Amino acid sequence: MKELPAPVVILLPVLLSVVPMLMMLTTASTALVGNISVQKAAEVEAKRPPKPWDFWTPEVENLARELTEQKAGFANREADLATREKRLAAEAKELDQIRTQIESLRGEIASRITEVQAQELKNIKTLANTYSKVSAPAAVAIFNQMDVPSVTKILSLMKVELTSAILQEMGRSAGPDNINAKRAAEISQRLRMMQPAKQPAS
Repeated sequence: MKELPAPVVILLPVLLSVVPMLMMLTTASTALVGNISVQKAAEVEAKRPPKPWDFWTPEVENLARELTEQKAGFANREADLATREKRLAAEAKELDQIRTQIESLRGEIASRITEVQAQELKNIKTLANTYSKVSAPAAVAIFNQMDVPSVTKILSLMKVELTSAILQEMGRSAGPDNINAKRAAEISQRLRMMQPAKQPAS
């Protein structure tokens, strides 16, 4: 039998001691990998929802997460839309209030504006000529029995000096609570805003 070379003789005990260690390490690493796999499988199983989700997988979990996120996004958008609707409703209500105020002001202004209609112009001129020949105190006594718009129409067709004499007489004979003076002030205001007579369409 041939003798082994000296280096081989020296390395042989080392090799014989390393081989069992490698086998032990391989066995230990296999067991460790097996434990990790079991642990991961347990974690996945713990996340598995109850039945009827028998077909649960990580892909299903991702899909469920995406659907949850989309649902939250839809909820946020719905809340934003509700807020906008409330704001629009409040603005619409405010616009309605402003429109109502404008209509009210327009009506109030219209009630203060006296306008001679074309069909009554002839009669108003006749009355103006008649009251131009009456003394101021007598005209005031008569005008006190008439409504302010009618008096305004008549005075608007009289000469300025006659109108001022009648208004002066109203101020002089103010009466209780200065009622005539107040009427004179209202008539003056209406004369200022007097509209010309509308001519009939040809």
